[in-house]
Amino acid sequence: MNFSQTCSISAGRQKVWDFLMDMENVSQCLPGVESMEKLEEDLYQGVYKIKVGPIALKFQGTLKFEVRDEQQWHAEMRAEAKDRRLGGGVRALLEVDLTEQGPDQTEMRVSLESHVLGKVGEFGQPVMRKKTDAILQEFARQVSEKLAGE
Repeated sequence: MNFSQTCSISAGRQKVWDFLMDMENVSQCLPGVESMEKLEEDLYQGVYKIKVGPIALKFQGTLKFEVRDEQQWHAEMRAEAKDRRLGGGVRALLEVDLTEQGPDQTEMRVSLESHVLGKVGEFGQPVMRKKTDAILQEFARQVSEKLAGE
């Protein structure tokens, strides 16, 4: 499944970039992140809880920065996680692109390509799509609020 969200953030592009390259900031803006720990440069492990319909899932896995291209204002992260209780998992590629709209205005485009595996993948796509869209919208809103508050 592919998802995309675009939002405008009231902060300069460099400030947004610096904020997003710090996984502690990202984890605070992403609803459901229970923990995030740095293992090595560009590699993190964490726990992510999400409720899809009546089912509560707890994914444990890793997130790795694959691309940090400040010249192009483009970053890519790959995530792999498993829910041990239900037996299933997620593999995802997350891309972020920043476009300067003015000295204190940046457009952030977040794209997500995800593959849901095992029993977790048996949920209906419309339900998962609605939940993922809501998470991406909330992430964009949180980033915008945190940067506006600085």
